[in-house]
Amino acid sequence: MSREYTLPARLRLTVDHLNAVRTLDAYVRYGELEDDMRGLTEHLRQKLASVLQPARWEGLYQSDRKLYSSPIDKPRWKVLRDDDCIALEIYLAEPVGEYEDDEEVGEPYVNLYVPPEWEKRVQFTDALKPEMPSGFQHVSEGEFTEETSIFTYIPYTHYATDGIFDLSAFIDGFREAAAALVKMESTVDSVLERLA
Repeated sequence: MSREYTLPARLRLTVDHLNAVRTLDAYVRYGELEDDMRGLTEHLRQKLASVLQPARWEGLYQSDRKLYSSPIDKPRWKVLRDDDCIALEIYLAEPVGEYEDDEEVGEPYVNLYVPPEWEKRVQFTDALKPEMPSGFQHVSEGEFTEETSIFTYIPYTHYATDGIFDLSAFIDGFREAAAALVKMESTVDSVLERLA
């Protein structure tokens, strides 16, 4: 007599919620998620203007699906000749999606970007470690990209309670993290002066 087959847990979850899974698959596959992420990105850009403008930082600009800003009139932050500079970096990762180039869909984060080609990058990031804002991590605490210095994740799951996503709190998470890095402007200036 043969044993009854038991579906693996993830396959069971999929077929138990098949209509929702198929709707989500179509949403991701046919680009609607990407369109909606552009709208969310623009909303985030507008909300963070209240942090950046009073501190005299440039408006967020986009490059490779990430947003960047640096203080206005701080030539020392431009550490490379090609104008690549130290900057606030925001990554608003898609909550779900396909894997590309062996990279997983990640979590949103706020980082102090440091150009990877800068020869003083390691000394700079090491000098920031004792000055990190509360809730941030240092690049030395794991395997991260060369552009990473101090950062914090803003995970979608932290803002979903009982199946309800709190968009205002999610945006506030970015606002608080960005404000913490903006407040480090004088610290960054001091470190750059010592490294000159």
